[in-house]
Amino acid sequence: MLLKMQDTPPETIASFRPVPRTGVIFVNEEATKRGYHADAPGWCNLGQGQPEISPLPGAPERIRSIEIDPADHEYAPVPGLREVREAIAELYNQLYRKGKASQYTADNVAIASGGRAALTRVVASLGHVNLGHFLPDYTAYEELLDSFRTFTSIPILLERSQGYDFPISELQKEILGRGLGALLLSNPCNPTGKLISGELLEQWVATARELDCAFILDEFYSNYIWNGDSPTSTVSAAEYVQDVNQDPIILLNGLTKNWRYPGWRLGWTGRREWLRGRRLGRERWGGESSPAPRPRYPHGTPGRHRWAVGPAAHPLQLEVSSACPPS
Repeated sequence: MLLKMQDTPPETIASFRPVPRTGVIFVNEEATKRGYHADAPGWCNLGQGQPEISPLPGAPERIRSIEIDPADHEYAPVPGLREVREAIAELYNQLYRKGKASQYTADNVAIASGGRAALTRVVASLGHVNLGHFLPDYTAYEELLDSFRTFTSIPILLERSQGYDFPISELQKEILGRGLGALLLSNPCNPTGKLISGELLEQWVATARELDCAFILDEFYSNYIWNGDSPTSTVSAAEYVQDVNQDPIILLNGLTKNWRYPGWRLGWTGRREWLRGRRLGRERWGGESSPAPRPRYPHGTPGRHRWAVGPAAHPLQLEVSSACPPS
C-alpha cells in the first residue's frame, strides 16, 4: 500500500501525549524567537534563576577550565563519585551539624545531573502514598508529579492574603486529614520568596519525624536569605534533623543557584542512609558525569587537588587524590 506523504509533519504522534511547557521554558523559547540570547544587548532575563553575573568581589575565583583524567571517561558510580559526596556531607556538617552526634556521610548523598533530575529520582522512588505539594510553588513540580502513577499528588493552596503562611497546626491537620505520606516544597519558596526558618523550621522537621511523613525540601535558594542575622546566613532543615539516618527529611540542592554554576547540571540529594543510590532509580539512571563534578586545581602536596565554588563565606571545597577510588 502506498501512503501519500504529508507536506508538513503531523504536530502529534498518537503514541505520545502532549507535554506542556512550563512558564520559564515558554517565555525563554518565545523570547529567543524575538532575538533574545544570553549576550543580546537590550535584553534582561528576569524570569529564570540564572545567577551567573561574572566574578563577585571577595568570592572564590571562578572555574575557567578543568582537567579530565583518563579514568573520568569510565562510567561514574550511580550515586556519584565518593569524594564529591564526602565533600558535600562535610559542608553540611560544618554549616548545620556542629556539635551534633549524628553527622552526614557520603552514604547520605547522591549526585544527579541538576535539581530536576535529583527530584525526579526521589519521586520515582516513592511508593503508593499521598504526596502533598503547595500552590504556588515551583512550576515544574506539577508537570513532574503528573508523570508518575505510583503516588497520588494532592495540591495544598496557600493564600496570598495570609502572606503564604502555613501554621504548624494546619500542617499537622493536612498530614493527618489527607493521610499524607510525603510533602514536597521549596524553601525559600520559588516564586513567592516565603521562608521557613528558625523555630518554625524546627517544628516542621519535628512534625515530619513525629508523623512519619517524608519531607522533600528543595533548598536550591537557601543561600539567598535577606532577613538573616548576617549577610552570610543560610537555611537548611539539616540543622534540625536529630538522626540523619532516621528522620524522614530529604534535601535537594546543587551548584545551580547557590554556587552560580547552572550550566554544570550538578545537583545532589541528602537523605536517610538507607535511601542509597541503588534505591533512587538505579534501573532508570545509569550514573552521573565523572568530569564535571571533579575539576582540579593544584593545591598542597603532589597528587592532591582542591577546588572551591560558592559565596566567600561558604565555598564548597573538594580536596581529592588522583588515586582516590571511584566509590
